Amino acid sequence: MTHHPILSLHNVWFTYPNGSRAVLQDISLEVRPGTVNAVLGPNGAGKSTLLHLILGLYPPQRGEIRVGGRPLTAHSRQHLSRQIALVPQREHIPFEFRVLEYVLLGRTPHLDFLQMPGPEDVRAARRALEQLGIADLADRRVSALSGGEHQLVLIARAVAQETPILLLDEPTAHLDLANQRRILTLLRGLAGQGKTVLFTTHDPDTALAVADECVLMRAGRILHQGPVADVLTTEKLTQTYETPLRVLPVDGTRVVLLDFAPQ
Repeated sequence: MTHHPILSLHNVWFTYPNGSRAVLQDISLEVRPGTVNAVLGPNGAGKSTLLHLILGLYPPQRGEIRVGGRPLTAHSRQHLSRQIALVPQREHIPFEFRVLEYVLLGRTPHLDFLQMPGPEDVRAARRALEQLGIADLADRRVSALSGGEHQLVLIARAVAQETPILLLDEPTAHLDLANQRRILTLLRGLAGQGKTVLFTTHDPDTALAVADECVLMRAGRILHQGPVADVLTTEKLTQTYETPLRVLPVDGTRVVLLDFAPQ
């Protein structure tokens, strides 16, 4: 059974204002509902910019982005916020929020202007904290959290938003191994509930662990895309990162190693 893409980009080009070079060049991509999708590439590949365009923060100069089969421009800002949640790499929080208050901000798209969160919103925020295994942090101040705890709280806010699409920018970059495993397990679980996950990473092992589909980017272009088994190969990863890598089978899975053999 084939699914229509829940998210698609067709021949998208983007250059930042006053920029001299296109940051994204001729990007075409289709994302099926209920899948985990990894966008890989070295720093400067355009991965974060891609997420910002999907979220509607910037309009592409050329090409089209569609969400739920409709052009991005046909969605109101509030409606788009009910469709897509973003977990940024980092976020400066200027106010002294407690964790539960901060996670409740994820409910904003579901509220009318100046409407206060109700009991169902609080329940959704607490559910998100429980899913992330951080319910015990509910009354802590966000400013007092460790880097890893802060990242988990950012993800909880996006989960509380209860959108069909979840975008994550380097979601495991600042986490220790136990919390990396917690987040990757959560992403697979969310896909199992029918949500669509698209995340960026520079770590191929993260993609191998959870992704169904993979996109390899370099210098604003897509080099390869498709099922993980077809895309994350020694040759394609070496081309993408321009450094020798090897993909090896280990105990029924695959791992990526830097190749230090003499060239």
